[in-house]
Amino acid sequence: MADTKKSLCIFIHFSEQQDIPHYVTIFVNELSKYFDDVILSSNPKVLKQIPPFSKNVTLQFDENYGYDFGRFYAVFKSIEQENYNRIACINDSNILINSLENILNFENIDQFDFWGVLDSNEKPWFLEISNPYHIQSHFLIFNQEAINVLEKYFRSVDMTEFFREENSKLLRYKVINHWEFGVSQFMESEGLKIGHYFDCNEITDLYKIRNDANISHKLYEELLLHGYPMIKKKVLFDQKSQTDDKEESWKILIRKYGHSAWELDRLIDEIVELKNEVRRIKRPGLINKIMIHLHQRFIKYNIKLTK
Repeated sequence: MADTKKSLCIFIHFSEQQDIPHYVTIFVNELSKYFDDVILSSNPKVLKQIPPFSKNVTLQFDENYGYDFGRFYAVFKSIEQENYNRIACINDSNILINSLENILNFENIDQFDFWGVLDSNEKPWFLEISNPYHIQSHFLIFNQEAINVLEKYFRSVDMTEFFREENSKLLRYKVINHWEFGVSQFMESEGLKIGHYFDCNEITDLYKIRNDANISHKLYEELLLHGYPMIKKKVLFDQKSQTDDKEESWKILIRKYGHSAWELDRLIDEIVELKNEVRRIKRPGLINKIMIHLHQRFIKYNIKLTK
């Protein structure tokens, strides 16, 4: 009997703005070509207009409890899991500039139970596990065997702890330990076959840098050269590099490696606006206003601000 199960992509987006950015629309619509269903989970907001999403994209609003980890858990618990033999968890920490056609070759991905676009040996100082190897959590795919053990994984980390945590820094540490690193360790401990598209050891060896470097930050231009279709937002919004040359270099990269049929100029204009917004927020004169805004927002959800 033929397998009638479907594939699902859960895309996690967060923004204080009252809209869905163009770069998110690009990313989600590209994913819709490779998954039967796509759920775009955004934080609550009143949209002025709904972006032109593909027909198989569903937009829903979820509170940002537990960050990406908590959002993925909440959406996963709300779906009919038995209907799917492939579930992806992808977030908006990257800006997609080219097709995912080569990346999402499911004939190759189906050889693995748990798969990601990029692996890493990076080890933050607060990591609680000794082995830092993991699949980067911004782009994960759980095939059938991995889906089967996700409930066991969620029980192993006690999800209520993440929803109770009020200290944003501690919550971040917990998410990184238990989700960004922990899910890879758990899947491996269950005997599942883990895979990735870009190999961090091969890339770091090729460019003669330490193998524990985060190559999506350190070698983002080199990754584009090798066919990586994304750029980290953190790289684009880096406040340490604001010279005119640096400002122009990322635009050149997008035009050089971006999809020729996409509205790259519109994408670049939006990134400039987002970068300017980040700079405005970082101006010292606005800090008190921002703290007041955050205080009011957190009180609304009965969460305490910590120093």
